[in-house]
Amino acid sequence: MRSLFVILSQPDREAWAQAMVAAAAPAQAHLVVATPQEAARYLVAQALNPSHIVLDIGHRGHDVLEEIDALAQQCEPGTRVVAVGDTNDILLYRAILARGVLDYMHYPTPAAAVIKALEAPMAAAAPTPAVVTPAPGAATAPAHKRVIMFMSAASGDGASTLAINTAYAISKMANGRTVLVDMDYQFGMVAKHLGLQNQYGIADVFDHPERGVDAVLIKRMVASYGTLHVITAPAELRYLPSVNADAIRNLIATLSATYDNVIFDVPHVWLPWVAAAAQQSTQLVLVAQLWLKSVSHAARMMRALREIGIPDARVTAVINRSGSKFREAIDPKDFERVCSTRIDYKITNDIKTIVTAEAAPSTLIELPSSQIARDIERLARGLLGQAETVTAGEKSGGFFSRLKG
Repeated sequence: MRSLFVILSQPDREAWAQAMVAAAAPAQAHLVVATPQEAARYLVAQALNPSHIVLDIGHRGHDVLEEIDALAQQCEPGTRVVAVGDTNDILLYRAILARGVLDYMHYPTPAAAVIKALEAPMAAAAPTPAVVTPAPGAATAPAHKRVIMFMSAASGDGASTLAINTAYAISKMANGRTVLVDMDYQFGMVAKHLGLQNQYGIADVFDHPERGVDAVLIKRMVASYGTLHVITAPAELRYLPSVNADAIRNLIATLSATYDNVIFDVPHVWLPWVAAAAQQSTQLVLVAQLWLKSVSHAARMMRALREIGIPDARVTAVINRSGSKFREAIDPKDFERVCSTRIDYKITNDIKTIVTAEAAPSTLIELPSSQIARDIERLARGLLGQAETVTAGEKSGGFFSRLKG
């Protein structure tokens, strides 16, 4: 390592920084207690050009991003940077990585682990080098991490079936790793539908939130189904434990550090931890059917999501079992009017193919070609930003328009 520049948020972290310097043994080392913007001025004043930077942002949040851009302006292309902080926020994590930072690690990460991240070889398949590059203007480059949450408007609307099959389709289509998490602690059916058996799973987080979540626990929890990794729900019915919203935020942050696509299937409940998962998601897939009960609940859910600050652009409205004959059928235009959102996708009604897949067990994608499989693949491509929505017009300011910008 040619030179190491360590930026600390507070003086009492100097011992931690000194341990990093000892572990890295650089030819030159500089330690400063400063904000990123102050550190940028320091680089100019001292005419420094470090090859490696450790940036400790402390308790700072999204307000630090502009200062990271200012620091980037003073760095040569190829500078390797790892950020460390106290804030556990998946959106902040993605925004920092979007700026070319190699990793964002939670303080106090061991000094040796930070140095290992700084010196890790570049991924061969990475589309762009993981270096600090100034963000153009105030814009933020789109992060490559996705957190997608599936939820039903009403019980039985089929969010789990769509989550399983869309997750598998994404695992086949997307670069990077994909994990599906069955958050329905009491009635989750992902394991059964995919023929998986695992004594560990989401219960490790729900039953013991005090343990925290790390890469070792994730590895134990995960089962494999082809290209898809899966964290299953308990096989037996249990009382639902009290789940702390922070535990779910921590789970999402930890999974996002390992996986490029994190997909959650949540139960049909509205609890603080479900709301926390929704807030941490990059896209929320709301699955409904065109009948009175489902549409009424979908409207209530849309209002609840707006109340916790989730913009309509992050919600993908999917009509499942399209073409079904309901006694209390609702017209698609009435759905859009009542819910104040557009229908993005329609999934054809094909109970026969679904039953065949569940009996196999298999995903719909693995069976002979069918319209329902093609519908789900189109949904998967859309969530990956590879296709337009099924409707003729775009949702104003929506997910795809942001990707195209």
